[in-house]
Amino acid sequence: MIKRISLILISSLLILSGCMGKDKLQKEEEVVKKKGKTEEKAIITGEINTGEKYYRSIVPFEPGGARGLIKYGVDNRLDINEFELGLMRIAQDNFSTDKYYYQEGQYLSSTTVNNWLKRADEKTAKNNKTDMTQKGLNPALGVKQDAPYKQVMAAEDKHPKYLSYVLEQNYLVQSGNDKVKLGGVVVGLSFNSTYYYKAMDKAGLIYNGSKKLNASDVSREARKMGQQVIHRLRQNQALKNVPITIALYQEAEKESVTPGHFFATASAGAGSSQLGSWDKIDDRYYLFPSKDGTAAKRDDAEKFNNFKSKIQDYFPNYVGVIGKAHYRDGNMNRLDIDIPMQFQGKAEVISFTQYVTSSVMKELPTVPVTINIQSAVNKPEALIVRDDANSEPFVHIYR
Repeated sequence: MIKRISLILISSLLILSGCMGKDKLQKEEEVVKKKGKTEEKAIITGEINTGEKYYRSIVPFEPGGARGLIKYGVDNRLDINEFELGLMRIAQDNFSTDKYYYQEGQYLSSTTVNNWLKRADEKTAKNNKTDMTQKGLNPALGVKQDAPYKQVMAAEDKHPKYLSYVLEQNYLVQSGNDKVKLGGVVVGLSFNSTYYYKAMDKAGLIYNGSKKLNASDVSREARKMGQQVIHRLRQNQALKNVPITIALYQEAEKESVTPGHFFATASAGAGSSQLGSWDKIDDRYYLFPSKDGTAAKRDDAEKFNNFKSKIQDYFPNYVGVIGKAHYRDGNMNRLDIDIPMQFQGKAEVISFTQYVTSSVMKELPTVPVTINIQSAVNKPEALIVRDDANSEPFVHIYR
């Protein structure tokens, strides 16, 4: 089988979990949208054809009210990416990509998000732009911050902060006469896996502590906070009569090489301040090769190891093969692989890429696959993308 190989003089390549083919960009559409009490012209971007469904966006781009704040609440960069993209996947259960358009959250300001992340007994900053409750959602500490440091440390351990971030996404829908309006809101609540805290004594010495959070405790507190968030959102006049979905996310540890996962979601219909029942989400990432991956997914681990062994046998300057697999409802959903190698020339890169491409179809599980081939100094050398189990891989070799 002949594979398509692209050698293009290009400094970078943007791939959204797939590759855009010819004539796959849908025509942009002009619409009118409300901005406050006024109306302005806007454009709905064309849709690109990739292995995953993505929402079309509204142009001009309007930054979210809490844009950039997430990096101060979520420690792991992998969690930041998964939290945002995973929330879009969850949104598709209620807001179809064929009908709705994505816009960054416009109703939760950075002040409100910061206030909500505080403890219930902490002082909050003033926010004159919203009528939503500003009280902290995390448990009250129960002692003053200037109390003896041993008391503060004990209180921090007894009453950990669970909530680490609140992410809002808006979904717009056409409303006749080429206008768009808010059609739904999705809010993600992200929770610590380990809570890190500190206290200072009278001499100015700082004492650090940490507490591993029990999953059942996180789940209990998360559901309570989800219901509180719905009540608060309904206080905003613009959000009174739109459907709202709340999704709960468990972060990975700080040094984890795989992201965390969403574990539950619930929705409130238009005008309702009461969430429906919580639906469990079975969403996991596993690293290959690893003890956890082998123990949980032995068959997939064996397929990956066979793929890895073939590469090791073929190429003398073997460095390693690392796979990150996403599972949904117990089944592998996609597989991303990094292969760092020591190459002595471009001809080696081409030959090696051809060999890896032919092995993809034979050895790896039949799911969408992305393979990044890099030199030992992290320079990208080649990219292999298979959007679905039945398609030929697209191959790009960097110059």
